[in-house]
Amino acid sequence: MPQLQAKVPTLRRWASRIAVAVDAVLFEEAMGGPSTNPSHDVDSGDVIWLVSELRDGEIRRRHWEVLTLEESCDRLLAAHPIGRVDFETHLRSMLRAIPTGDDA
Repeated sequence: MPQLQAKVPTLRRWASRIAVAVDAVLFEEAMGGPSTNPSHDVDSGDVIWLVSELRDGEIRRRHWEVLTLEESCDRLLAAHPIGRVDFETHLRSMLRAIPTGDDA
């Protein structure tokens, strides 16, 4: 959130947007999921949220929508953070599931 708060006002002046790629678990579970009427109009907000998931060793697109800086901050503040140990354990399990060239 601090990076969004620092960058978005400058990008607004330049009539530009910032895109943030996040995992589906973060956006859909912690940040409340897609809006009831998600906007895909890049002129309607400041932050383009690109939501993906890792499935079968591939990153797949789930959802995207445009939110204002204020809406983005509200969602991030409402998110329930997980502990570092839980996050690292989950990340390691996901990385183990990705096939490598050595698996062939």
